[in-house]
Amino acid sequence: MEGATVTFDEFLDRWLNTAAKPKLRDKSYESYESLLRRYIRPVLGGRILSAVTPLDVHEAYQKMIDRGLSSRTVRYTHSVLRSAMRQAIRWRLLLQDPTDGAQLPRLGRREIRVLAAQQSRIFLSAALKTHYGPVFAVALTTGMRPSEYLALKWQDIDWDRGTVSVVRTLERSAGGWRFAETKRARSGPVSAADRALQLF
Repeated sequence: MEGATVTFDEFLDRWLNTAAKPKLRDKSYESYESLLRRYIRPVLGGRILSAVTPLDVHEAYQKMIDRGLSSRTVRYTHSVLRSAMRQAIRWRLLLQDPTDGAQLPRLGRREIRVLAAQQSRIFLSAALKTHYGPVFAVALTTGMRPSEYLALKWQDIDWDRGTVSVVRTLERSAGGWRFAETKRARSGPVSAADRALQLF
């Protein structure tokens, strides 16, 4: 079996370039590559792929926890690594997934703090006197993500209906900032009709 001769690093290179990259947006690909390079490759990279055990994977995650990384980062890294291992099985490089049964840290519940109505009015009163006031007003009144409201164009506003449509996002890539297609939480494009938010 080829998995008995291929190193973990060699497999990850192949998986990233031939399986992951064609399916991912640039930002997601860069995130996958970064997580694997920083947290998985230093621990498992030189090992033979088929020799990696669940205990080895657990140790990689434990090193992340020992470094003080968040539960969310560990879980996201697990998700990426699990996707890679599933592909290794489909390619018949592995018989079993070494990420199966991994013990993951619990996600801590972080209380979301929002401005009260009076605080919002005070904030907007001050913000609207600045050059960026309209941006803050849209952000506060629509609940858009920064990547969404910073990507708005004039044509996204329907003045007659008093709505704004989210049709693109702004994302950072290796070459700087660029517009990208908006995605749903479960992937798939979001149409303007899906995200027409009331402005006034």
